[in-house]
Amino acid sequence: ILDNLESITGSQLAIQHTLPPEEQAALRDFLAKLAKGNTLVLLGSRSGEDWLAKGTFEENVYDLRGLDEQAASMLVNRILERYEVTQYREGQHVESLQKLIKVLDGYPLALEVVLANLRHQTPERILEALQAGDVRVDIVLNDEQKDLFEQKTKSILRCIEYSFSNLSPEAQQLLLCLAPFTSVVWLERIDKYTERLREQPVLKDLPFQNWLNVLIEAQNWGLLRAHETVGFLKLQPIFPYFLRSRLNEPARREMREAIETAFRQHYDELGALFCQLFSSTEPQRQVRGQVLVGLEYENVSTALKLALEARVAVENLYLALSRYLTSIQDVQRGFELGVSVLQSIETYPPAILEGSLGWEIAEIIGDVATKYFELKNYAGAKIVYQRLLEQVGQIEQIDKSRSNTLKAGTYHQLGRVAEEQQEWKEAEQHYQQAIEVFRENNDGYSQGDLYYQLGTVAQKQKHWQEADKYYQQALQIYGEYHDRRSQGYIYHQLGMLAGAQGNWKIAMVYYQKALQIKGEYHDWHSQASTYNQLGILCRQQRWWKEAEDYYQKALQIYIGYNDRFNQARIYNQLGNVAGEQKDWEEATNYWLKALENFKDYPEDRGIDITLNNLRSIWIESGNEGVLTAVAHVLQTSVESAKERMLHIAL
Repeated sequence: ILDNLESITGSQLAIQHTLPPEEQAALRDFLAKLAKGNTLVLLGSRSGEDWLAKGTFEENVYDLRGLDEQAASMLVNRILERYEVTQYREGQHVESLQKLIKVLDGYPLALEVVLANLRHQTPERILEALQAGDVRVDIVLNDEQKDLFEQKTKSILRCIEYSFSNLSPEAQQLLLCLAPFTSVVWLERIDKYTERLREQPVLKDLPFQNWLNVLIEAQNWGLLRAHETVGFLKLQPIFPYFLRSRLNEPARREMREAIETAFRQHYDELGALFCQLFSSTEPQRQVRGQVLVGLEYENVSTALKLALEARVAVENLYLALSRYLTSIQDVQRGFELGVSVLQSIETYPPAILEGSLGWEIAEIIGDVATKYFELKNYAGAKIVYQRLLEQVGQIEQIDKSRSNTLKAGTYHQLGRVAEEQQEWKEAEQHYQQAIEVFRENNDGYSQGDLYYQLGTVAQKQKHWQEADKYYQQALQIYGEYHDRRSQGYIYHQLGMLAGAQGNWKIAMVYYQKALQIKGEYHDWHSQASTYNQLGILCRQQRWWKEAEDYYQKALQIYIGYNDRFNQARIYNQLGNVAGEQKDWEEATNYWLKALENFKDYPEDRGIDITLNNLRSIWIESGNEGVLTAVAHVLQTSVESAKERMLHIAL
């Protein structure tokens, strides 16, 4: 066993007493001879040791990373049991504990040292300490415990310091600029970050021209490594904590503030980019936005926290996170994020809120209200939308036209809240209020959306003629303003209206018009919903082949958008088509695929509908394989799956 091989050739890393070239050659020859025999040789290094590879270990390299998810989970459970803190596995702290484990990235030493502090601190407090670079993670300790924990804390910091101290002083200074990062660094954007760093007077003399070499050095010493996603570097989990602890030294206060300013400004720009990706009509760009924010989530969150503390604009940062959580259907986290940010913003001084940031807080209030709406908390949504109307009243003197647009949009949303609760009169009243505000603003175009909404209210009450009248008004307005794209949505609704009245041929014509227009605008995701409706239309007429074709077209689009929820809905429909043709094997396969996707959305009744379908096949056929397959998908025992299927309440 030969460890710490990096010290053999480490002169470029300022390591003293390296091995002379002739001794290096002798060692290489010796190991090459051993490689041809039966001796087992284990080499350990923080560097690649390419000079030694040929004739010895060649390509036989194992990159020591964190434990895999299963092994890390086992270690975490043992640590929690050892320190008698298993209560953090559930309840209000569980999310913070999971976040803490994610930050530590499966590294055993990091897990053992940091999680030991759970005896005296909550997961939230430890996360705060790591984020702040607080050297004293464990606070309330008696002297005996203090010796033990301080020794452990020092041991993990010394592991990092050993590598860090072997870098050149210039490299050490430059790497301090990575202190705000958590988990990943987007290498392709390091130049943009550097531009922001250079704008800070206290940082302008750092050797930014050496970034690439410094990052390579840091990788050689195990402080960074290439991420699985090309273009990203992954930070050793305790490294940012180490850097923050250094920046927290009083002598570096000015430097820390400058780095944090550059960091939040850089991520404000990235936040705008992420929002553009989420707003794109191209599925590939939306998926890229989802992937990027998934990687950068902690960094964007840190920048958001810094921006709130600095009392500056947070719109790009907040919306990037909010839209990401929406894209992965994590409504609850999106709601909690919105409430938290809103509470922070409302502590801004009035002078800031009544200025340009007043519009920003209004947008965030609206977004939070939408989260309430998505969670079906209609009472909460109504209260927050009313709060938004108050906010609009405070800033309307700045721009009357703009405030009217926001006010009308809020009435629109209040109408949707009422509509979801089947409070038809109130919904109509709010939609009419919105129309009146738009008329006051001489905004004829925006009235089209309200007539569309009035049409849906009438349609839900089966007031067919009234619904058709409102849809036709919306269609005319969009035509006058050359908004062909919106006309496509109206044709879709007219198709549903015709279908609901049994006018199949008319419905088919409207749906085909909708498909054509949506295709012209590359609005593929919306096109999928129309294919779904065509599938339903064909299924109602027992045109099985056509129904399956339309459902398959919708499915492929949803797969392209990584929209698992709607994939589940289409698999369910395909199962229904197969089931109605008595093709039970194919129906079962489709319903199992639906279940696989629905299990990520346990609150949606679709999972129970799917389980009910599978239960029918199981009971009628007596095929225990169905029960086994359901248990496998739900990752539970056969008995538990059986119990759940027997007690479905639809």
